[in-house]
Amino acid sequence: MAIKIKNSIISAGNIIRTLMQEADIGESELARQTNLPQTTINRLLLGGTSDPRAHTLKPIADFFGVTIGQLCGFESLNKNRIVGSTNSINRAAWQSIPIIEWEMVSSWLFKRKSITPTNHQRWITTERTISNHSFALTSLAFMEPRFRKGSVLIIDPAAKFKDGHFILLAVNNQQPTVRKVLMDGADILLKSFDEPQPMIKLTKKHVIFGTILESRLDTYNNESF
Repeated sequence: MAIKIKNSIISAGNIIRTLMQEADIGESELARQTNLPQTTINRLLLGGTSDPRAHTLKPIADFFGVTIGQLCGFESLNKNRIVGSTNSINRAAWQSIPIIEWEMVSSWLFKRKSITPTNHQRWITTERTISNHSFALTSLAFMEPRFRKGSVLIIDPAAKFKDGHFILLAVNNQQPTVRKVLMDGADILLKSFDEPQPMIKLTKKHVIFGTILESRLDTYNNESF
């Protein structure tokens, strides 16, 4: 048992050092962020703490978004984490979401686990609390002026929509599109971006892929200017 504890102390120091390098922070900054003495951080890094307490490890684990077990090497770190996403200056980077093509929407829930930073290039981050099934899309021309062409839409399949929200869905088995939700008593109406087009009632035949939580305009790479 003593060997196991000793090995866990060494592993914790190595793992903390790795996470610090990814976050590009030093001992003093980690101490400030976790409200721990810098001497404590230093002892952990050097393996000089013979019996680190949970109340010492927990703020470090919370800061880096890992469990105490992962911090001590008993559990594996998430292999799909994006190196550098733990930068303390930008905590929004904790939630990384893939930007996918519209053609992938219908099969997204089946393909989600296969999308990793290794095989997928386009990602966006958010500070919102979102589900693991969230994804992002680039808005299309028909969504203007509500969503500028080229904006990135963050969509969560697990988020419940309310009156006035925009949802991504398939209407009459057609390609995914976006509609505005309008509550009318017990009925839920879907409003198109095309004003003259009449509203339709949401039924069980419609397939809802998620609720739009946020939109962002990339003014640097947007080709519509």
